[in-house]
Amino acid sequence: MKSNFRTLFLFVLPLLLPVVVAAQTHRASLRGTIYDENKAVIPGATINLKNVATGETRTTTSGDDGEYGISSIPPGVYEFAVSRNGFATFTKRLELRVNEERRNDTTLRVNVSPPYEVEAPFEEALKKDSASLGSVIDNRQVTGLPLDGRNFYELSLLVPGAVPPAQGSAGSVRGDFAFSVNGAREDANNFLLDGVYNIDPKLNTFGVRPSVDAIREFEMLTSTYDASFGRNPGAQVNVVLKSGTNDFHGSLYAFHRNAKFDARNFFAPADQAAPKYIRNQFGFSLGGPIRKDKTFFFADYEGTRSREGITRITNVPTLAERRGDFSQSLFGVPVIPGTATPFPGGTLPFLHPVGQAIAALYPLPNRAAPFANFVSSPTLQDDNDHFDARVDHQLSQATNLVFRYSFGDRRYFEPFAGQAFSAVPGFGNNVPRRSQNALVGVTHVFSPRLINDTRFAYVRVASAVNQENQGTSINNAVGLPEPSNNPRDFGLSFITVPGFSPLGHEGNNPQQTVTNTFQILDTATYVNGAHLIKFGGDVRAVQQNGFRDVQSRGFLNFSPFAYTGVALALAS
Repeated sequence: MKSNFRTLFLFVLPLLLPVVVAAQTHRASLRGTIYDENKAVIPGATINLKNVATGETRTTTSGDDGEYGISSIPPGVYEFAVSRNGFATFTKRLELRVNEERRNDTTLRVNVSPPYEVEAPFEEALKKDSASLGSVIDNRQVTGLPLDGRNFYELSLLVPGAVPPAQGSAGSVRGDFAFSVNGAREDANNFLLDGVYNIDPKLNTFGVRPSVDAIREFEMLTSTYDASFGRNPGAQVNVVLKSGTNDFHGSLYAFHRNAKFDARNFFAPADQAAPKYIRNQFGFSLGGPIRKDKTFFFADYEGTRSREGITRITNVPTLAERRGDFSQSLFGVPVIPGTATPFPGGTLPFLHPVGQAIAALYPLPNRAAPFANFVSSPTLQDDNDHFDARVDHQLSQATNLVFRYSFGDRRYFEPFAGQAFSAVPGFGNNVPRRSQNALVGVTHVFSPRLINDTRFAYVRVASAVNQENQGTSINNAVGLPEPSNNPRDFGLSFITVPGFSPLGHEGNNPQQTVTNTFQILDTATYVNGAHLIKFGGDVRAVQQNGFRDVQSRGFLNFSPFAYTGVALALAS
């Protein structure tokens, strides 16, 4: 058992330049200048920003230069209002998105009698105050676009520069999803969930994957993002979950699919039964108020149960070959070692009991195709459960609290370890994975100009790959020794007999990794006229424990060019 402990400390303090200094977070900022109709600035105007869903209100005033700024704003739809003595009140709705820096200049009209208000239409502004490149995938796209398996991360491929990974890459096997951006490696991406770390360090992929119904929106930055994202050179995937509102909202769903109306599997022989396929996905979400304008909750759950027959065609020894009779073998008749003389009648005079026991591990042929006399479709099993629970509470007019816990648990069984491994059932892998992400956050408004956001996060990802029937010593059953004394390594040595399917378990297993990540983030934003300054710290402590018992069962290779000229005869 090996352990590794490391601490990463990141402190960002932008230069005090007379322009906006971008600081990417999961929260938005709103800045602008208040003008009159002659384009003269208006100092002392009152700006109110009210969250339509929760009623939370932020207030500030424009400075002597007419500039105002509101920072650390949760994504959402807001009522924006500007008022000043002698001018008509200006109101409009606007939507602020994850990590958005919105420039919102406003023109006030002189008031007349009777007084009136100016109401502007709902609008979405262009990005003007940040040089970063990327895209926001909003809730309409997340819920409306088709998704294979309801994995919202697949929508990242809509962003320019994002491409699927190389086939069979480490992050895209076993039904997982990975991507590369602008030529960076697939393990160079950074994943955030509600502004905190959400990564499995083993492959540097996402830790928890929430349900589609829990996603408000997410942003994917691909280039020229600022120093707060300096740890990973690839994409920055910034996901924000939904929170409760003053109204109750929810969903309930169930999806069922089976193979009754599917086209026949191209790789499954016509003379064999159709492989099994059945998939069920179900869940719910619910959010609403615990106390109106004060405390809100949101929760969701999603479960998946999938059974899929995986077809493999291979070659196995015939009944005659198992008895040492190679007179009708497609691989020819073995010769007496050291000579070119075939054994009389093509039959071996002596069979080793260990070789016979190993040959008996092969299933019997079930079809007459030359060099492809066995087909099987054992069932792949994939069970998933994940949920999120969140509570937002307005402790006072100046302080907000948030608590969120996300959990994912996957039980995955693959009947075949891979293309280069055994193509007969019995030597697959069990691949369990459990992920957790917890967050406690406090946002305090010291003044309209100074806002501080502190977050404490804990991420735990535990994953393993264990050989099928782990702990059962097939080696001892056939007469082979076990190289390891640890029962977790017991199984069958990897045995290759050219011309036939390999036997035995994958050599890289068993393996297990458990990673605990503790994170403290503090971000302060200060607005002063034309300046928006963000500074803070990010401290992470990562503890990783794991093992990988490589070749713990050993391997046996039989060559067709040694001794008898027929590999199976040598093994027998």
